[in-house]
Amino acid sequence: MNIDKLITDEANLIVVNNWDFLNYNWPIIHNKYKHRTIIKHIDYINIIKKKLLNKIGYIAVFYFLIVLYTNKEYPGPYFEIEKGLFLLYHLVSGISGKEEIDKYIPQSTFHYFYKKFWMDEDNYKRLSKIVNDSLNNMFSNVRLRILSAHKWNPDLFKHVTLILDGHDSRINYTDTEIKHSRLYSYKFKKNGLRTQFTSDMNDMILFISKSNFCSDSSDGTMFLNMRLYNKMDNKDTIAIDGGYTLFVEQFIDKSSEKGYEFSHDNFVYPIRKNPGESLSISEDHFNKTFGSFRSKIENQFSELGNKFYRFNNNKSVTKMDNIKFYNLQFKVACLLKNIQKFTELFNVPVLPHHKLWESENFEFPVEKRLLDIVVSNDKQNREKLNKMVELQNSFIHMNITETPMIIDEYSDIEDNIENNNSSSCDDLPKTNEKSKKRKVKNKGKQKAYKSYEIEAIVNHKLENNIYQFLVKWKDYPESDNSWLAIDSFNEKSMLKEYIDNNNIGIL
Repeated sequence: MNIDKLITDEANLIVVNNWDFLNYNWPIIHNKYKHRTIIKHIDYINIIKKKLLNKIGYIAVFYFLIVLYTNKEYPGPYFEIEKGLFLLYHLVSGISGKEEIDKYIPQSTFHYFYKKFWMDEDNYKRLSKIVNDSLNNMFSNVRLRILSAHKWNPDLFKHVTLILDGHDSRINYTDTEIKHSRLYSYKFKKNGLRTQFTSDMNDMILFISKSNFCSDSSDGTMFLNMRLYNKMDNKDTIAIDGGYTLFVEQFIDKSSEKGYEFSHDNFVYPIRKNPGESLSISEDHFNKTFGSFRSKIENQFSELGNKFYRFNNNKSVTKMDNIKFYNLQFKVACLLKNIQKFTELFNVPVLPHHKLWESENFEFPVEKRLLDIVVSNDKQNREKLNKMVELQNSFIHMNITETPMIIDEYSDIEDNIENNNSSSCDDLPKTNEKSKKRKVKNKGKQKAYKSYEIEAIVNHKLENNIYQFLVKWKDYPESDNSWLAIDSFNEKSMLKEYIDNNNIGIL
C-alpha cells in the first residue's frame, strides 16, 4: 500500500469536492455609494500586497476577497479591492490605534467599513456560516486523518487523528462594564480570552470553540460545549491533556443521548495514578512520549501568531469590545492559515486569476450605467460629417427666395387672443425642464410666457449608436410626442429613473 499516494488522492478529492472557489470569476461589485466621485488608493498599498503574499500566499488572499469580502460595496472613497486587502492586512499586521492606521488610511474611514464587514449583524451571520462550513469540510475527512496519522505519528500513537487544546490571547477589552476579575488570565497575569481548537495530523485547524473570558471558563466545560460528537467521526481518536479527562465520561453520555457512539477508546490522555502510587517505567515513557507528541499542537499557536500578528501574544494585544467578533476573526485567521498550508502541502496549483489582486490598479468589475457618455467611433463620426456637409451644401446653393421663414415662437398677448383657436406651430418645445419659462422682451407690452413640462418618457430607441427617448409633453396631445437625445435633457432625474426601470445599459 502506497500511503503517500493514498493521502494525495484523498486530498485531491477534498479539493475537487470542496474547493469550488478556485474557479470563481471575480464578482461584480454593485454600486451602493453612487455619490463617490473621487476614488483613491490606500497609501502603501503595494507594500500591503507584498506582505499579504509573503504571509499567506495567493490563494488564501483570493479566497478572502471573493468568498468572504464578497460582491457588496463597503463605504469609503477607496478602491473596493484595496478596502478588502486592508481588512485582511489589519489581521496580518496587528496594527491598532489611530496613529498606526492613519499611516495608511484615516482611522474613521477604516472603522466605518471595518464595522460594516465584521459587525453588521447580517454580514456576521453570513461570515460565520461560511467560515464554520469551510473549516469543517475544506481540509480533512476521517479517511485522510487516519492515513496521515499512520504516516506521521510515532508508533504508540498511530491511531490518534485529532489533538485538542486551549489557546489564550492577550486582550485590551474596552467594555468598561466587564469586571476586571472576569478577564484575568493566570497564564499572562493580564487580561485574556480562551479559545479551544482541534487540529489533525496535517496541522489543519478544524473545530474551534466560542471564545470566553479566562476566569469564566475551564478547558473541560469549553470542551463539552464544542459538541465534538457531531463533528468528529467515531473512528477518530483525540489526544487530550489531563485537564479534560474528568469530562470524558460526560462527553460519552451526552453523545449517546444525541445518538452518537463514542467510548473511552476515542480518547488518549496521560496515565494518572492515585496519590502515593508510582508510574512504571513503561507508563512514564508513555507519558513523556505523549507529552512530546501532543506538543505538536503548540506549533499551531506559533504559526498562527507568525502569520497573524493580531493573535500573536508577543507582538500585539488585541483591542476589542465584543467577544463574538474576536472569535470570528480568530476563525478567519485559522481558515486562511489552513488554506496556505494545504496548498503548499498538496501542491494546489495557483492559476492566473488567483494572482489578479496583486496586479497594479486591478479592481473588482463594476456594473456601470453612465447616462452622459456616448461611445463614438470612426464610422459614426464619418456619417455625421457626411450628413452635415450635405445639409450645409444644400443651404449654400439655396436661392434667397427659398430661405425658410423663421417665426418667433413668442407673441404679444393681443396676438395670442386673436389666434386663440389656431393650433400650435411648435413641433418641439425648446426646453424640457419641468417648469422653465422664457420672457418676451418687448417694451410697453405685457409679457407672454410659454411653459413646457415633460409628463412622461414613453419609449426609447437606438439610432446610430445613440439612444433617443420619446417624451409626452404635459397639456399636449400624444400627437405632439417628441424624440429627444440624452444631451437634450437638462433635468435628468426622470431620465435616470426610466433607464434604471428598463435596464438600459448606456455606455
